[in-house]
Amino acid sequence: MTPPSPIGEVRRIADAVQGRVLFGTYPSGLRLPTEAALAEEFACGRSTVREALRHLADIGLVASRRGSGAHVLDWRREGTPALLPQYVSLGEFDVSPTALAEGLLRIRAVMACEAVRLAALHGTRESLKPAEARLLAGPSLENDPASHTVNELELYRALVQASGMWPAVWMVNAVWAPMTQLNRMFAAALGPVRADYQPTMEKLFVLIRAGKADAAVAFVERWFRRVDAELVLALESIVAPRAPRQNRAPSTKRTPAARKGRP
Repeated sequence: MTPPSPIGEVRRIADAVQGRVLFGTYPSGLRLPTEAALAEEFACGRSTVREALRHLADIGLVASRRGSGAHVLDWRREGTPALLPQYVSLGEFDVSPTALAEGLLRIRAVMACEAVRLAALHGTRESLKPAEARLLAGPSLENDPASHTVNELELYRALVQASGMWPAVWMVNAVWAPMTQLNRMFAAALGPVRADYQPTMEKLFVLIRAGKADAAVAFVERWFRRVDAELVLALESIVAPRAPRQNRAPSTKRTPAARKGRP
């Protein structure tokens, strides 16, 4: 499962170091400053830095070697899905924004189609009830796109859980938190909930309950092709490169007044 997201001071330090790694300020292979040096820079305790570095190790950004401190990993190859929200926010990609948007949408569609297939093949009337509850909640969230999109993610996760295919559930759990954060980031910019969402999902569930896996997958694939053709342009504008790198580095050092809680 995705490591729990840090909070408070630990989150501040982790986000700052992560930003430096993704920006290239801390390149792959670099030995990080010592815990004492980072604690002094960020005006926090060494235990806070240690916890932040432990989180960054969990998500594939850094690794510690006994006697030589922490060093930066090749995060493109060693990273985990937990990097996704900040990676998208920074706008520094190895592919075009269009290709990234299409890729993200395709990954989402593939995962959803597999959730549908597993549920249709292995779900039971009883095990499908949590997914059906998510389906029934849809109309009440139509005026809240962010909550609606998270509910949709929960629906597909519940479909995987309904199958009892636990290794698949664990894989979904690994991407759940970053995908939820990413969907919340995009929801407002992608506009209102589609008017045909609820009737489409209701038809999909008829196929799932009937155990018609191939028909259900084909149905949801057609849905995503239609929806994603409209979403890709909106997503492209969201993930387009931001301002020049040197103008975007986050401010990380706190002033004495800020450390005491004053404005």
